[in-house]
Amino acid sequence: MEPLNENELNQLLRKWEAPGAPPTLTSRVFAKQGQSASALARSLKEQSWWRWLLTGTVRIPVPVAVAVAAVVVLWIYHSRPNPVPRVAQPATVSLADFKPVRQLQPVVVTGGQK
Repeated sequence: MEPLNENELNQLLRKWEAPGAPPTLTSRVFAKQGQSASALARSLKEQSWWRWLLTGTVRIPVPVAVAVAAVVVLWIYHSRPNPVPRVAQPATVSLADFKPVRQLQPVVVTGGQK
């Protein structure tokens, strides 16, 4: 047999049709899992949404998860209330230990000398 050129191969590929799946394929696949197709469909319908919330999974790419985590951390950091600045309290003055001067000697200070 002589090899076919590219044009002949293209024509042959256009005419070719893939064979269909056998009708027993679905029943064989579910039989391997131990339940029929109708039983599997029934169990999926009966499973409640809250059960899925407790046991279900959601697959997301790692970069998306990291970006979401970074946004949440920044959001929490920037939404914190600003701390109230502390005002220095003046020292308390108590006159309990006040003692008057025994003898007052005033000194007169005059302007600078030239």
